[in-house]
Amino acid sequence: MRERRDMLELSTFQRDALNELGNIASCHAVTALAEMIGVTIEIAVPKVEVVAIEELQRLIDQDKIVAGILVELEGDLSGYLQVLFPARSAFTLVDMLMGRTNGDTKSIETDMERSALMETGNILASSFCSAIADFFHTTLMPTPPSFAFDMMGAMVENAIIAVAQMQMTDQIILFRCDFKDEKELTIHGYILMFPSFDAVKRILSVLQGMVGDGDRDSGAESGSGGDRGATALDRPG
Repeated sequence: MRERRDMLELSTFQRDALNELGNIASCHAVTALAEMIGVTIEIAVPKVEVVAIEELQRLIDQDKIVAGILVELEGDLSGYLQVLFPARSAFTLVDMLMGRTNGDTKSIETDMERSALMETGNILASSFCSAIADFFHTTLMPTPPSFAFDMMGAMVENAIIAVAQMQMTDQIILFRCDFKDEKELTIHGYILMFPSFDAVKRILSVLQGMVGDGDRDSGAESGSGGDRGATALDRPG
């Protein structure tokens, strides 16, 4: 198990590359979300972390209620992808999607509300996967999503159980995304990628190639590595 964990110990340059991937993928996802909702959406620079599964379980607020989807990833970068929205952000999304006044939605109870959130999560996952596939010059397809509105601990545990049934690494690539619409309403989102062992090898191979390209270019500068001062799940819902 330790050998697999070491597979995702990245250099500064590789972490910069992952941050750039997070920026590109988040922009793709926001564009798709804006088209779906019909409003202009801005995105903050996303944060990217590589987190061990056991560390994630310690970091998260187990009792925080979240809405989210889980999809299996098929293709050269197989694994699982989970999209999570804290309850408050999920309610804001439902208000946007269903043309309600902000604050009207207090819970997720109807099939229409669940369907709206599942479709949003599916669009974000598909856009994210498309950007990741382009970045790594490979194929990546999400399967139809499963939706849940539950405690974060239970949601992540469900993903870990699914991961345990495959030949997976014990680490997660975790993207934190903040969106804001024209009315300054903020939506917090988490995208967790659980890569297979083969997917990790391919990711590192591509990132190592980028390191080589950077070394050969004497004038190149590293991209922004992002602020790693806060954990990826340590923020308001």
